[in-house]
Amino acid sequence: MTVTDVSRTTARPKVLLAGILLAVVVVPTGVSGTGVALPHIAADLSSSPAMLQWVVNGFNLTFAVFSLVAGSVADHLGRRRGLIVGALLFFGSAVLSALAPTLLILDIGRALAGIGAAIIFACSGALLAITFDGAAAARAFALFGTAAGVGLGLGPTISSTAISLVGWPGIFWFNAAAIAASGLLVVLSGVHDTPAHDAGKLDYRGAIAFAVSLTLVIAAVVQADSWGWGSAATLGTLAAGIALFAVFIRIQWTGDHPLLDIGLLRSPRLVGLLLVPVAGAVGFVTLLTYYPTFLNTVWQLSAGETGLVMLLMTVPVILAPLVAGALHTRGVPVWIILGGSALFFVAGAALLTTAGTDRDILALVVPFLLLGTGFGLGVGLVDGQAIGSVPPERSGMVSGLVSTVRLGSEALVVAAFASALTTGVGAQVRSQLPDSLDPAARDTVVDQVVTGEIGSVDPSLNAELLRNSFSDGLIPLLWALAVISLVLAVAITVLLRRPAATAPSAPQGSADVPAEPNLDPVEPIAPLPAASTEEIRR
Repeated sequence: MTVTDVSRTTARPKVLLAGILLAVVVVPTGVSGTGVALPHIAADLSSSPAMLQWVVNGFNLTFAVFSLVAGSVADHLGRRRGLIVGALLFFGSAVLSALAPTLLILDIGRALAGIGAAIIFACSGALLAITFDGAAAARAFALFGTAAGVGLGLGPTISSTAISLVGWPGIFWFNAAAIAASGLLVVLSGVHDTPAHDAGKLDYRGAIAFAVSLTLVIAAVVQADSWGWGSAATLGTLAAGIALFAVFIRIQWTGDHPLLDIGLLRSPRLVGLLLVPVAGAVGFVTLLTYYPTFLNTVWQLSAGETGLVMLLMTVPVILAPLVAGALHTRGVPVWIILGGSALFFVAGAALLTTAGTDRDILALVVPFLLLGTGFGLGVGLVDGQAIGSVPPERSGMVSGLVSTVRLGSEALVVAAFASALTTGVGAQVRSQLPDSLDPAARDTVVDQVVTGEIGSVDPSLNAELLRNSFSDGLIPLLWALAVISLVLAVAITVLLRRPAATAPSAPQGSADVPAEPNLDPVEPIAPLPAASTEEIRR
């Protein structure tokens, strides 16, 4: 019995691949491009830092929450069907975001887009795994990683161009048009699949516990700046989220058909692979999202200029996955490539601390290239290594797990960074404001500086001092990113160097520790078993 039965009589796998790659390009542009648009959205809709953070974090949150669920749904309902549903949802939410009259509506649109993105990524990886095999699968996943890098890389430039032409809604109109073309290609490909025969019932209890727990944790981090880190609201929300996550783990241990086979996490190698996107969130995504605000506020660059400067960080993301694939093909161990990729974040963040308040683009060249290269090297290997290391019937689950860790870590880290930026920069700004300003006016100035609206600050205030305050508040955060990236680099290296072990299988639903799968393949993508491949080609 096979996982799927893909019809090859009228199927055009290359058309399917083109549709998937286009979708994988489009989705990340909404992440990286939104960072450039934030100051313009703030100027048009609201300068509330907390509400503005949800434009980014709302997307990341729902993307993370639903990735694990979407992976299980893909295994239950079929990957192609799920991919089309995800594309339709992403299209509708992009239109809603472009037309949003208020920041609240925009936040809702972005949250819905995250759900669609989760379905798209989970179903895309799983569909590639069952449609291609052998060398073709390796090429498809290499292109998958490259496409994700292209989306992240071009996001700021596309956003800057759209803002210059039609304003901030342009980025969402682009998303809508491109994802519609992607969905059409998937339909025209003629590739079909059926649900996994042994998928069992969907774990609704686990899905609800996971979704609510992660939502509470991220909400606590995002709102901490408004509520106060030591407030009852923040601590209570955080505690509730952690408690519910413990409930989720318990459900996965004891359930008959869990969303996540906890036994997979007993593999040091898989845990090491999952730490790679966490390092990317810490060392790259935070700066990709909020460094444009520094360029806009401190260096006073226009949207177009900011987009061009950010290319120094994002172009390597497009090229580095190909480098990672070539290095691995030539026998360079995965632990060297991925452990080394995290070290690039350490050097990049440390060098950014030398960028002052004077406009000096040359000072950004080396750190930006290091950051982009580090992220691209990780993107090029993680998905294929993780998905290709498990049996085909677990492809959707592991694809969803990788996306969950990637987006969940991004949501948490970006939210924490934004809160720390607001606190750190806010403290520096307040120290430069005259005592004659009333508290409400002081809060308004802080919000304007933090969100990149320094041009709207009262002209009687010293704008130069405020720009210096932003720069001074950012430097400690850059050092924090460097230190955390170093810790993750060491952990990734140690875990990936450990050999995989096997253990007797424990029955599903048992409280005993499940068996650890063998997660140490030599090739980036493990081919499907011969019998399964033959039936899929039928």
